[in-house]
Amino acid sequence: MTTSVTSTCGCGSFNLKVDFPNDSVPLDCGLCLCDSSRRLTGSCGVSYIIVPSNQPIDITKFKLTSYETTDRSAHYFCPTCGAHVLVKVSHNQSWHLATGPLDRTEGIVNWIGSKWVDNTLDGGVSIWLKEIVGPDGKKKPMQRWLRQEWNGGALVPDHIPLNTLPEEKKFLTNPKNLEAQCHCGGVKFYITRPNEESKEAKSPFPDLMVPYHSHSPENPNEETWWLRGNDTKYLAGTCTCRSCRATSGFEIQPWAFIPKCNVFQKDGSPIDFNLGTMKSHESSKDIWREFCHVCGATIFWHCNERPELLDVSVGLLDPKEGARVESWLDWWTGRCSFSEDAVSTSLVAALEQGLKQWGEERAAEGEIL
Repeated sequence: MTTSVTSTCGCGSFNLKVDFPNDSVPLDCGLCLCDSSRRLTGSCGVSYIIVPSNQPIDITKFKLTSYETTDRSAHYFCPTCGAHVLVKVSHNQSWHLATGPLDRTEGIVNWIGSKWVDNTLDGGVSIWLKEIVGPDGKKKPMQRWLRQEWNGGALVPDHIPLNTLPEEKKFLTNPKNLEAQCHCGGVKFYITRPNEESKEAKSPFPDLMVPYHSHSPENPNEETWWLRGNDTKYLAGTCTCRSCRATSGFEIQPWAFIPKCNVFQKDGSPIDFNLGTMKSHESSKDIWREFCHVCGATIFWHCNERPELLDVSVGLLDPKEGARVESWLDWWTGRCSFSEDAVSTSLVAALEQGLKQWGEERAAEGEIL
């Protein structure tokens, strides 16, 4: 007996059905938070499950672009929408399937925690993934590995919690410009601090703040909701909508909401969607997503409804700032955008619970101070 899952990218050009023996699932899976994974995808953490060895994949049947981060693995993504879908590991010739484009993961994936947490400097999303309801219906802690999780990999020690950017690392950050780039370096840009022009953009509220399934996104008072911290930071949040999952390849897409007037090419000229190796894909009518056509990193999301405001992939931002880039970003803790569309419902529920708890803890700390 087997259980089938189907992987379909955002544009639909990649479609693959995989059958897992029932006695092999659920498969343990942790989110990789390393710098390389974040810049390769724009995501806050990547996740793959191994394809059964009795189901060889003929990669020539698919129109995919390959990109090698090392001589040990080749990443495959859709050249039309940018979705990361497969990885081939060279030493054992195994194939691994990205979890974001799957039509189901509950009962297939057992989410166990986060790895390569030390690369994040501040813990990244691992600080929000504390406890999850497992496949057996019982709550269990999610682990945080300093690096790899196998062969007794070391966990993050209690005395070095890795939940905020260390003071000794802060001198490496840039207070004026926030650098960003994809893994291959074909797309490089920077972000400036909010200014008066940042307030001129107009936008309805995002689903992150106002759930579209139950509320109107209208913004009649033209609130500049994307500006935070007394107009010194930008709002950031997480999304698990079908489109983000299927065009990035992963469960959770982190976005920072940045006015277009604050995003510049390396030479100081305004951002151009034809920059370097960037390619655009119209994922829905009047909605575009940019990605690097060499390494597949998700770069931007933008639409005609709010042309002066960009969603920028947080995974591309300068790793010296810490993965959450809190000196520039203020994270929304009320919910994960489009959480009702999640396929990995247990993972997203854990994320939302962790975000809310983190927000409450920070609010309490503020009251004490």
